[in-house]
Amino acid sequence: MKTVSKIIIYPIKSLNGISVPSAKLTSNGFYNDRKFMLIDVKGNNMITLREFPTLYQLKLRFIDQEVIKLENEKNNQIPLIINLINTATNSEIKKVKVWDDLIDVQPWNEEADDWFSEALGIECQLVKMAPDFFRQVDKRFASIGQGVLFSDGFPFLICTESSLEMLNNELEKKVSIYHFRPNIVIKGGLANEEFNWKYLTINDHKFNSFKPCARCQVISIEPDSQIINEEILPLMSKKYLKDKKIIFGLNACWEKRTGVNSLKVGDSVICINKVDL
Repeated sequence: MKTVSKIIIYPIKSLNGISVPSAKLTSNGFYNDRKFMLIDVKGNNMITLREFPTLYQLKLRFIDQEVIKLENEKNNQIPLIINLINTATNSEIKKVKVWDDLIDVQPWNEEADDWFSEALGIECQLVKMAPDFFRQVDKRFASIGQGVLFSDGFPFLICTESSLEMLNNELEKKVSIYHFRPNIVIKGGLANEEFNWKYLTINDHKFNSFKPCARCQVISIEPDSQIINEEILPLMSKKYLKDKKIIFGLNACWEKRTGVNSLKVGDSVICINKVDL
């Protein structure tokens, strides 16, 4: 029997995720997931863990469903409180590139900009997607009209505990599921069987449009210490390679349904394999 063992939300792209007991589903991902992103003001470029592993030092948690608190564990900064539903509709619109997509964004507020600029040592801004902007998921995998916010390309990322366990059996220095930054973690089943899934249902919620998730050097960063695990990329480049890319986990979309649109830890998972169709 397969079940949901973790639900993780990342309110700000490239910062730590927050494990929650339940979460509301939207077609763009979990509610408040990747709602914000940091950009480098000088170049109008997105800021990610690839260039700034110290982002892992910025710890955040929900105070309630709409408010997060951020603390810089390596600095004596006063904690920052962000209300996720305070909008900034009158702020200027900028264009920022997120991989292959050019996205319209708006700065959130100056207090947040100052806090993150001090934390990272560069002039940066916290931005949200402009209200009228739509970002299409890759049409090779998803239907027209399937959108996503600031995730790398898909609304959801699914990983399994069994695949992580198999990987750790080959690593001297073990890694956690947080290295791979999933939204949904599934317990039960066989290692790497997810790559044979056509779709899955979680309490009747259907997830599909699967695309194996290509991985970069971010998975080698230890979230708690920012120390680089020198073992993981060489190993995975030999044993977890597909089309010359390291893969682990599945990108996915959700088919909207009527009824209660939420998931919770412990929900049952049913997987339909490609060979079963």
